[in-house]
Amino acid sequence: MSLEITTPRLSLRQLVVSDAPAVLAYRADPAVARNQTWQPRTLADAAAWIGAMAETTVDTPGTWFQMAILLRKGGALIGDLGLRFPADEPEQAEFGISLAPQAQGRGYAAEALRAALRDLAGDLHKHRVFARVDPRNARSIALLERIGMRREGHLRETCQVRSEWVDDYLYAILDREILCP
Repeated sequence: MSLEITTPRLSLRQLVVSDAPAVLAYRADPAVARNQTWQPRTLADAAAWIGAMAETTVDTPGTWFQMAILLRKGGALIGDLGLRFPADEPEQAEFGISLAPQAQGRGYAAEALRAALRDLAGDLHKHRVFARVDPRNARSIALLERIGMRREGHLRETCQVRSEWVDDYLYAILDREILCP
């Protein structure tokens, strides 16, 4: 997988500490934060989170690799795409995506995910890519289904988000579905 991915409208690259102000701005927004397990409270929180992943490389087992999503025109950072590489399942990957509210509803998330999925299935030879989503997050569910993922299960109270146990829907797609749609 390339450390830089370009699409007609977007550029994806590894998050860097100088991205912290933009990351704080959208991840601290209540509309984005309600669907996140992690929310920065300060610029230092965002910088520390990004800095902690600075030495991580793509496909390192047991880690998350965080990519910035930028508009090619103007270079504004509009979101991030996290990729997790399970240590015990080397042919699989998980993702999570966050977009600034002003960037939502424009097809950017689908464009970024389709490009990343092609690299995961192609360059990294991942057989299965999956995502977990809160069943109350109808927009994310619609996004996952729009890019060809299917719901594989309903996991009960799998994580705590701001002191509340929440369910997850598990969505996945196989390499042959990505590479030969």
